[in-house]
Amino acid sequence: MKRYLTGLAILTVVMFLLALATKWTAMPFFEPVAGWMLPVAVIYFAVAYAVQYWMTVSAVNKNPKAFIQFFLATTVGVLFLHIVVLVGGMIFNLAAGKRFAIGFLILYVVYTVYMTVSLVRFMKNPQEK
Repeated sequence: MKRYLTGLAILTVVMFLLALATKWTAMPFFEPVAGWMLPVAVIYFAVAYAVQYWMTVSAVNKNPKAFIQFFLATTVGVLFLHIVVLVGGMIFNLAAGKRFAIGFLILYVVYTVYMTVSLVRFMKNPQEK
């Protein structure tokens, strides 16, 4: 868990800086997007995936046979939460809904790939913390 959180913190800092850099350097393209929306989305993804990873690892430690069911259930739950946040962000900022959605989906892919790779590593060696 410590390794995952360290990697997640590094990924979050990098993505946060990229979101700020995109806001500053590509201002004409992203002008209608509220300046705080993408950095807040980075923090949202970090918290959501930290909680999902912690819940999944806890479930594996309690009952390794129930991993697939629990992982699928948490993935579906978090996916619906992401959809609600995405739609809310698009409604909140109608002028730049598409641009926010593109940034949000890029963050979704990056964080999902990171968590999936981390879970695969954990499942290969569940004793390693």
